Amino acid sequence: MAALVLSHPKLLLMTDYDGTLVPIRERPEIALPGPGLLKVLKRLAQKSRVKVAIISGRDLEELNMMLPVAGIYLAGCHGAEIAVPGNEKIKTFDDTELDRVLDEIYSRLLSFTAGKQGFLAERKKTAVALHYRLADPAIALKVVGDFVAAVRPLVNEKELEFLAGKKVIEVRPKAVNKGEAVSCLMNLYPDFYPVYLGDDTTDEDAFKAVRNNGLGILVAGEKKFTAAEQWLRESQDVLRFMQIIAARC
Repeated sequence: MAALVLSHPKLLLMTDYDGTLVPIRERPEIALPGPGLLKVLKRLAQKSRVKVAIISGRDLEELNMMLPVAGIYLAGCHGAEIAVPGNEKIKTFDDTELDRVLDEIYSRLLSFTAGKQGFLAERKKTAVALHYRLADPAIALKVVGDFVAAVRPLVNEKELEFLAGKKVIEVRPKAVNKGEAVSCLMNLYPDFYPVYLGDDTTDEDAFKAVRNNGLGILVAGEKKFTAAEQWLRESQDVLRFMQIIAARC
């Protein structure tokens, strides 16, 4: 796989964060990058023939704190906002009414999780997320179902959508997805071979975006139906893959 990628003179290396660069953790705040990951990202950022982008469901500010690496692109909230090296930002989505709608959805979410253990309600810039990894499965099933049923009319009315991930469900604008962020970056660097690595359903739009002209790599414990063409088992394999790219570019 690395040989295929290295056969191209210029690389646009794009990757998800949670579950791809770092293992999924019980709580998002403890999923921190190790020194090996930060080192290889810094090495890649110094390569003239490589552009690196991290595209995550996390807020952009959180990514900036967790990945203090000069020279890489950071895309937060599934690509709604992209931080370009040099402190410039690209907004791929803007809706002045969105804040009010998401505040209402977040308020209703809090009413469903109040007093219940194992849930984390998160208000992102362009999304609302409910994490239930630490919750009792039966209780989580009911809470998620009740929440979805309660806000579905508003979600449909405001052109939003539900997005299910690994023990998390989000409400976000339909116009925001990782595929749009990938397409934006590909347009910035049309001469670079695009590679995208991801582990979740939220990454499928990105896999589709690179499929015709690049390479999608699924990171998962076992192979499954996906738009990606290649497969790595875990984040340690991703680290080794990136180390090979950094050593040979």
